[in-house]
Amino acid sequence: MRMRTLLDALDGATPAVWVLVAAVRGSAPRDPGAGMLVTADRTAGTIGGGHLEWKAIELARARLRSGERSATQRHFPLGPALGQCCGGAVDLLFLPIDAAARGWVDALARAEAAGGAVCLATALDAGPGHTRVVPAAQAVAAGVLTRHVFDPWPIWIFGAGHLGAALVQVLGALPCAITWVDARADLLARAPAADVAVRQAEQPADEVGDIPAGADVLVLTHSHALDFAIVRALVARDDLGMIGMVGSDTKAALFRRRLADRGVSAPAIARLVCPIGAKAHGDKHPGAIAVGVAADLLARRAARRAQTDGARGAAPDGAACAEAAR
Repeated sequence: MRMRTLLDALDGATPAVWVLVAAVRGSAPRDPGAGMLVTADRTAGTIGGGHLEWKAIELARARLRSGERSATQRHFPLGPALGQCCGGAVDLLFLPIDAAARGWVDALARAEAAGGAVCLATALDAGPGHTRVVPAAQAVAAGVLTRHVFDPWPIWIFGAGHLGAALVQVLGALPCAITWVDARADLLARAPAADVAVRQAEQPADEVGDIPAGADVLVLTHSHALDFAIVRALVARDDLGMIGMVGSDTKAALFRRRLADRGVSAPAIARLVCPIGAKAHGDKHPGAIAVGVAADLLARRAARRAQTDGARGAAPDGAACAEAAR
């Protein structure tokens, strides 16, 4: 669930509760960080469906009716009592979204736009005003009962043609923050405003400097010359995630040779992934390529997260630390 959903609730003065999966033990419908916004008459996002979600909505709306403004956490065994047979257990964090939440919601929205991990630090059952955003590295020192790491997943897409539009549709269903870049305003106008940040740029390569570290980037413009300018700027950076480009093996070889001719190092050239999306299934339909790209991005992100979790080790003192899946 995107931060835009929380901001819209605040802007509309709509009382709401943000329900987050804070911790999971054993089998559960969603991983830590999955979120759902609950108002008096609607929901956005999901924590996995089923009776667990129904109970969470019921509890969130009861808190709305009572006017309760503190954050709280509840433990739910996923057994016969909930009519679910997952066999694990879930801790759910209930955060009020009201005027007192404006500061930390704005901070999370900035983090989503900029990339990089921050920590949502919450004192439980302590009244309003006890939630704040701190750098993830300060989580241990935050001295609070619940710590929720929010690590946005930025994806930048250069090109608003048929494949770009398909990618926006497919990736829009994932927990990522999409930025869509093209010179053609009429094509960018197809983006759902709440889910995609659009950038109209006559020289798309000039936007590369604004990409946050760790972002995955996809290049698929209508012009090989534009593709090359963007790719050349991208591989000059060593702090990005996947740098993927649509095209044939021939195009990939040509681009790599041209990069080498311009003095780009072999390690930098090796950061370019091309072709993307179609090789796994052989279908060149834009929707099929988009599905293949999404699957590749998910696999690469899972590998990066596993590597990060291994380096970081277990959360100290059993604290609830999770990447937010929005």
